[in-house]
Amino acid sequence: MSSTTLPPSSEPTASEVLVQEYLAQNPVLDKELGDIEIMTDRYTNAEWAKQIAETVERVQGNLERGARKYECPAVASKEFAKTIDHTVLKLDAKEGQIDALCSEARTEGFKSVCVRLNYVSRCVSNLKGSDVLVACVVGFHEGTQDTYSKLREARAAVVAGAAELDVVLNHSILTSVPSTASVITSDSLTAFNTAANSKPPDGASTPVEGPYSKTNKAAPSKDLPTTSSPEAEAELPNYSAIYTELASIRSLCPNPVVLKLILETSQLTPSQILAASHLAAAANFDFIKTSTGFNGAGATLPNIQLMVAASEYLSTIYPRSNKTRRGMEVKASGGVRSLEDAVMYLEAGATRLGTSSGLWIMQEARRVGEERTGQRPGGVSRLYTDDSTDGY
Repeated sequence: MSSTTLPPSSEPTASEVLVQEYLAQNPVLDKELGDIEIMTDRYTNAEWAKQIAETVERVQGNLERGARKYECPAVASKEFAKTIDHTVLKLDAKEGQIDALCSEARTEGFKSVCVRLNYVSRCVSNLKGSDVLVACVVGFHEGTQDTYSKLREARAAVVAGAAELDVVLNHSILTSVPSTASVITSDSLTAFNTAANSKPPDGASTPVEGPYSKTNKAAPSKDLPTTSSPEAEAELPNYSAIYTELASIRSLCPNPVVLKLILETSQLTPSQILAASHLAAAANFDFIKTSTGFNGAGATLPNIQLMVAASEYLSTIYPRSNKTRRGMEVKASGGVRSLEDAVMYLEAGATRLGTSSGLWIMQEARRVGEERTGQRPGGVSRLYTDDSTDGY
């Protein structure tokens, strides 16, 4: 590893100002672990592109065979509650809201509370004696902060007591290169192949092979050039920059700290989602996560299915020392506001849900359970931590 200091952004966002001011007021969180180090890359951009193209092809093939349905924990059970990260991420969140968030998470037995850096210490104090973890967002919500700033924020969060970090991908790196990617879902992929392979081109007597055809194993996704020519290199996103940032965060925050990469799927094509998933697995992240909830649409069923298929395939390439059932796991976040949403995403293969509607979901779950057993359901009300403008 080489020690590197990167220049800060010229125009900090409100989120960056919050972090900078908090670190200035709490210098022990910023200095305790010494110098920040940036990891070196493992591969060239062309080498990353070749690996990612293979991932795209394999995951596409798996999706063609249909998405699996996974077992969802019994609603209202302890196991069901442990899929929920109870969340307040508004910049203007007040101490009273954070205290209530922790009290609710303790009462319901949620997996974690997820907050910004300035409230990590307060949550740790509130949750002493419980098994509820504290998660902290990093680079939230833009993801475009420089690597050095993200590393400082990640380190401070861990020193303050965070057990999990939800890191926002700098998705602008993936989207800065013109893309002609197709939509990768089982239905659209089948339709595309059928059309491409059943219609001969004008003047030809035999069908063409579609770029994603099963019979065309050498053809990568259109937006992932794999040759090493200067022209092809110029068309590649800077995969090395993404990997270096993720690997540096992993090195600075080793296991047992749990790292989740927020992809911001609303801003990415399916092939770009798979590229980000590949780089997260290579950097030994524990989760890939759909959304911040602050930038476009949140979780969708096709994206969850795509990410689950990716995590399962990538577990065969990047086996983990602390194995779960399938390498990286998937977290659905952004717009998860009902029991129906929660069950749908868990049955699609997600193992964690990021939501500010955890109480509402659990109350719905208990009502459903009571109705099934013939008991009279109690009243259901939305409590104030369930705030649809929160992003989650």
